[in-house]
Formats: sequence, C-alpha cells, structure tokens
Amino acid sequence: MIIKPTSALRTELGEITRICKERSEPVYLTKNGEGELVVMSIAAFERREATLNLRAKLL
Repeated sequence: MIIKPTSALRTELGEITRICKERSEPVYLTKNGEGELVVMSIAAFERREATLNLRAKLL
C-alpha cells in the first residue's frame, strides 16, 4: 500500500501516475494525516468495476 500526502499531487504527479499504472494498485492520499483520496489507473478501476458487477450478479 502506498500512502502519500495530497500535496504530492502537485509535486509528484508523474511518479504517482507511474506507480498506479505499473503496480496496478491505488495510491492513498492523506490530508493532515487522515485519508482524503484514492488514485488509481483507469485499467485498475475498470477491472475493479467488472469484478464488483460480476459479484453482484452472482449474489
């Protein structure tokens, strides 16, 4: 799990993008030490959505 402060969006956007795409995992962003946002690649998001849709159909 990768956790970064929200300020990293300004200074490390390229690195955050690379991590999301290469590792296919989300990056958690915090503000004042608390969870604020989750960033993930489109491919990872679409896989997650497909998995959730399939799960909903099976249950």
